[in-house]
Amino acid sequence: MLQCGSLAGPSPIPTASPLRRDPQSLALLRARDQCSVHLSHAQRMRMDRMQYENLPHVQRYVHCFWSRLQLWHDATGFDALRIVHSFGGPRRLNVEQALPAINGCNAKARRLSHGLVMDWCYRAFACVLRTPVGDWYRRHMADVINGNA
Repeated sequence: MLQCGSLAGPSPIPTASPLRRDPQSLALLRARDQCSVHLSHAQRMRMDRMQYENLPHVQRYVHCFWSRLQLWHDATGFDALRIVHSFGGPRRLNVEQALPAINGCNAKARRLSHGLVMDWCYRAFACVLRTPVGDWYRRHMADVINGNA
C-alpha cells in the first residue's frame, strides 16, 4: 500500500495553472486595458463584444490597441507579416489568405482615409473584420477575453 509522501509511489503530476497565460494573450489583454482607460463601462463592453462602430472613441481605441501591440505603424499601416507571426503564424492562420487580406485592406483604407491616421487604421481593421481573418480574430479575442487562450 502506498502512503502519502512515499518515495516508492508515483508523485502527483503538476497541472498547469488556469491563471497561466500565453505571452501574446497577456499582451492583448494589456493593450485592451490600456486603450480602454478613457472609455465608459458601456463603451468598453461594446469593444469586448467586438462591436466596432465608426465613432471617434472606437477609432481611438482601435488605433491605440494595434499601435501598442506594435502591429500598426502610422507611416505604413498594418504590418501584415508581423501580425501573422504574432498570432501563431501558419499553425493558426492561413498565411496565403491572411497576408493579401490584411495588405489589401490596408491599401484600400489608406486611399479612403485621406491621410487621417486613426480613420485609416479603423477602416483597415473594419475591412479585415469582413474577411476570414476577421472571423479568426473574433474567435481568438473571445478566447483571450474569456481566459481560454
